[in-house]
Amino acid sequence: MSDEAPIPATAPSASDAPADKRARELGWTTSAYFGEGLPYSILHMLLTEYLTAIGAPASEVGYTSWFHVPVTAKPLWSPIVDLIGTKRGWTITMQLLIGLGIVGLALWLGADRGATHAGPPSWIGFWIVLGVIAVMHAMHDIACDGFYMIALDSRGQALYSGTRQAAFRAAMYVGGAALVLLASPERDLGAWGAAGTSHWQLAFFAAGSLLIATGATNALVLPRVIEPHAIKKDGTREPFWATYKSFFTQPGVMLVLGFALTYRLGDTMTSSMSSVLLRDLGVSLDERGLLRSIALTTTIAGSIFAGWLLARGGLERWLVPFTWVMAVPWYLVVAVVRPPLWGIGIAVVLEQLAGSLAGTASTVLLMRRSRRTFSASHYAFFTALVSLGSTMSGGFSGHLYERVGAVPYFALTLVASVPALILVRLVPVGGIDDAAAR
Repeated sequence: MSDEAPIPATAPSASDAPADKRARELGWTTSAYFGEGLPYSILHMLLTEYLTAIGAPASEVGYTSWFHVPVTAKPLWSPIVDLIGTKRGWTITMQLLIGLGIVGLALWLGADRGATHAGPPSWIGFWIVLGVIAVMHAMHDIACDGFYMIALDSRGQALYSGTRQAAFRAAMYVGGAALVLLASPERDLGAWGAAGTSHWQLAFFAAGSLLIATGATNALVLPRVIEPHAIKKDGTREPFWATYKSFFTQPGVMLVLGFALTYRLGDTMTSSMSSVLLRDLGVSLDERGLLRSIALTTTIAGSIFAGWLLARGGLERWLVPFTWVMAVPWYLVVAVVRPPLWGIGIAVVLEQLAGSLAGTASTVLLMRRSRRTFSASHYAFFTALVSLGSTMSGGFSGHLYERVGAVPYFALTLVASVPALILVRLVPVGGIDDAAAR
């Protein structure tokens, strides 16, 4: 994962940088996080649609959820990215390797298999290949987030925090919609079809090729910066365990850990049962699809708007109000009032806007609490903890909803938000490296 010798670089404030520098920063952050979102959409959206289309049993389709395990287990191997090579090199290499793996998978499926119910030549080989790709995807996430933190200063991280999430969401559009449409059996493949290429084979080939192109683009646009490494007094690098020690000995660590674990509990409970509530209120599948599109668009716009506010007003100004807005139980209002579709649409927009504002702010906070020397590892620790909290709150939500009903359930989402409302007043919001320097 080595990279060429970097050119020493400083990280001036994003809002004070010239327009051309801001344009370059916007370009590479967007490209990098499109490359982070595309493997996710392939593994969790495109692949699920493929397995469903070829008639795979439900158990096989359900196996795709196991691809979350490498992401949740990132703390186990994230120090490798900090201690070996460069984060820029890891980011580009993983994008290229994942793209090549997806292209190879498309070729391996065979010309006729994607259009029939035959499935891949070997299910065991199929899952092994995808398992390796899932691990590389987790490694890429670690490196990409770590590089973002060392290539930008704190204001730059806030300014582009929204656009990077928008780029990730755009990649989900590609994997969850555009590539699935490409695989539609009604689509005329022209010369590709005449050559014996199946629709699904072409979809996977296009997905891999797009990721390879993204990796090649990032090899050109990602800046070359000095990447700090932890060096001991004798000139050697710190050992593997030093990343964990530096993380768990930071000031206010228990408050930060509690914040990361509980911050999105109420929001996750809301999102996990929102579709069920709409179904119970008689909202049709087509109408729910329209509302999902509106929700995703609102999330992208809200993330960009949040980044703009945070870059100008600062995290200290916006973290608390964003958190309180997130705690407003809009779906409780829907469950009680049972409004018409336009009223539900307003609630969806407000809930998604609030969630995107708070989510962007919490991301900036966790980046601030990650040391530059171990940026990849520390942020991976935080994101794994956030994932654990989401899994905990989302895993039992269906059983709770069935037991208590819609109105009590969405009232409990407000109760689940109480820890966040308390901790947001206590958690340290200053940069951990800035505090160490002082």
